[in-house]
Amino acid sequence: MLTAATLYQRGIDLANAGRHAAARRQLDAALARDPDPDVEALVTGILAYIVSETGDADTALAMCLAAAADPRLSAHTRAVLAGQTGLIELRRGDADAALKHLSAAAARLDTDPARQGRALLNRGLVRLDRTEPAAALRDFGRAAEAFDRSGEPVEQAKALHNQGYAAMLTGDLVTAIRSMDAARPVLAALSPVAAAVGDADRAEVLLAAGMTTEAVRVLREVARVYGLRRLRQAQAEAELALARALSAESPLEASTIARRAARRFRSRGSESWAVRADALALGAAIAGGRGGPAVRAAAEQTATALAAARRVDDAAALRLQVVRAEVRGGDPFRRVRVRESAPIVTRLLADEVLAEIAEAEGSASGALRRAAAGLDRLRDWQSAFGSLELQSAAAAHGRTLAVLGVRVAVGTGDPGTVLEWSERVRALSKRVAVVRAPSDPDAAGQLAELRALRAAASGADAAAGRELDTRETELRESIRRRRWTRDGGGTREPRVALADLAAALAEDGAVFVSYLWTVDRLTALVVGPSGTRLVDLGEWAPVDALLAGLLADLDMAATALPSALRQAVRTGLADRMARLDALLVAPLMLPAGDRVVITPAGALAGVPWGMLPSLAGRAVAVPGSAAEWLAGRGTVADLSATGFVAGPGVARAEAEVLAAASSWPEPAILSGGAATADAVSRLAPRVDLLHVAAHGRHSADNPLFSAFELADGAWYGYDIDQLERVPRVVVLSACELGRSATRWGIEALGMSRAWLHAGAHCVISSPSAIADTAAEHLLRALHTRVAAGDGPAEALAAAGRETGIVAPFVCHGSGW
Repeated sequence: MLTAATLYQRGIDLANAGRHAAARRQLDAALARDPDPDVEALVTGILAYIVSETGDADTALAMCLAAAADPRLSAHTRAVLAGQTGLIELRRGDADAALKHLSAAAARLDTDPARQGRALLNRGLVRLDRTEPAAALRDFGRAAEAFDRSGEPVEQAKALHNQGYAAMLTGDLVTAIRSMDAARPVLAALSPVAAAVGDADRAEVLLAAGMTTEAVRVLREVARVYGLRRLRQAQAEAELALARALSAESPLEASTIARRAARRFRSRGSESWAVRADALALGAAIAGGRGGPAVRAAAEQTATALAAARRVDDAAALRLQVVRAEVRGGDPFRRVRVRESAPIVTRLLADEVLAEIAEAEGSASGALRRAAAGLDRLRDWQSAFGSLELQSAAAAHGRTLAVLGVRVAVGTGDPGTVLEWSERVRALSKRVAVVRAPSDPDAAGQLAELRALRAAASGADAAAGRELDTRETELRESIRRRRWTRDGGGTREPRVALADLAAALAEDGAVFVSYLWTVDRLTALVVGPSGTRLVDLGEWAPVDALLAGLLADLDMAATALPSALRQAVRTGLADRMARLDALLVAPLMLPAGDRVVITPAGALAGVPWGMLPSLAGRAVAVPGSAAEWLAGRGTVADLSATGFVAGPGVARAEAEVLAAASSWPEPAILSGGAATADAVSRLAPRVDLLHVAAHGRHSADNPLFSAFELADGAWYGYDIDQLERVPRVVVLSACELGRSATRWGIEALGMSRAWLHAGAHCVISSPSAIADTAAEHLLRALHTRVAAGDGPAEALAAAGRETGIVAPFVCHGSGW
């Protein structure tokens, strides 16, 4: 017969794995063995924990206190019960009581490193609850050391995971991701509940990074898992995080979910958690336009309750929402103090509100100064990220400041101010110039496995196909996470002075156009030989309507169609391009013949500029910013080493690369079975110009998984990271690889941007399909010109004039 002590240990193991019903059976059996007072008290402590986790924290607390009152208990057992009581107080939301009990436990358990580790782990959670992440980091670090001494890898993984969470709260997302990823293999294997705990915290990191869509998806699933197991506290916490994730884009849905979470918290007696949910519900309601006097009064009461519970930063964030509603409503408002140690999202909210106050008071300079300070704050935070995806996602936090700054700058009518803000907005996802990181053999292996999986999936049956799909998803996530953990580095792009830009344009015989998007209107800044001016292009809606069907029209125009239908499609496309031209370019009255440099708003990322009638036959360069263009001028000449790749399944790919390569001495050519991923990865660092003719596809969900097809599978945007050096010029004759995923009208991310971020100076690509024959003839003419010394943008324009072929190729980056 098993002893009470053995059954107690089994109960602990099952409870820690989230298997509460099975744990209760073992613990009840232990009590039936008539254990000694110490074992009985310890069993009661674990039963109290289970009662707390399944919804009755008050009863659980009473159980622990009653057990600890037994005068027969040893000092060790009292310390263990103090730890259990502290954990239950944490669940109840009484951080002060939890801290007292857990500190007592940690101080008395030096000879029991496993239980001391748990007390420190839980005290770290209390520190998080009290918004003391630095102190929490120390507790989690001590806990990890204690678990290392006691030989408990699972508990050590929990401490490591929580270190990641605390790091997130300090703003160190790279460390957060590293720590959580290191802990995940151990924790996720325990149970669905343990996996959900990790996923919930990881979703908060995604949310902090600006990856809202992914965070929402993960949190919905986490809340569902907790709900199925009736873990109401955890379910409500997941719902609260979900509401936070939705608050920017869907504030009214966020408010509804937060109110539901508040009801769950109150049903468990977790009042401090309920107040947090109330705050989020009220803040989301205000953001959704429901910030009337009654809501604002309730928000002020809730903010007072948060401050009393030491949630000072949460209180400040809610009060800032109230002030914003008052400012927008023209009502009297008061200032709100925000600590410098507050989370960056709260500090950026303060910058937004102060900028809006300055704008409302008629101080354009004050509004711009505050908005600039906020974006500089965001820039400094972003500089820690080595990942293009994280940099781009984090730009979400600057959207409101960027739009406000551009709107106010345009309102000043000062071209220099407008240029400054044009550059600030475009730099949101590319503040840090690239530093080539060492290649990652493990990531390279995962990319190779991903290629093999995709090849195997084409011939698999349904069951095998589902298994392969699951593995593919795992690989994609792992590849992305590995990239996220790279530290930032390099130097920020320099600020561009209007005089310096004008001088460079005059030297090159070029005109510069920057499009500025402010949600409902579009403005252009034009810098050219006749001076500098701002052009109001009117409302955004008509442009947006024309862009909606543009890619479909371009794809259809490249398809082999019956003569009558082909003519109708071409006529429709020409009409669409003419109407876009009338809205975007014709009003600018650009001087004839000059080269054109365009920095489009992200919302205009899919425009094939050379197909607009006013720009037909002209050299058009489309860099990410004026700073990028200035830095790249003159760097695309003297292209001595060239490489050409023909992928499978494209009827005239080999003919295209052979024709294009004929303009160059000693070109390196990969085709047929030789055009493998490894071969391309070896070729790319050795050449100045790389030309790829292959099937391409853009991945809208994960833009850096955009790829072109080779003999042994797909070559991804992530493969670029493995190159020790990148070509200066890249030509992608692969449909869709000029597309970008645009976030909030500001950011654009795709394979072309990935090449430029990695260090390429110019990428020629198309956002849509191109007829094979047209690509062959046009690009042959382009290479003839580039080999003779023309810049890529000039060569593309000349090739179009010489062949009469109108194609949607765009020259990204520096064009000459």
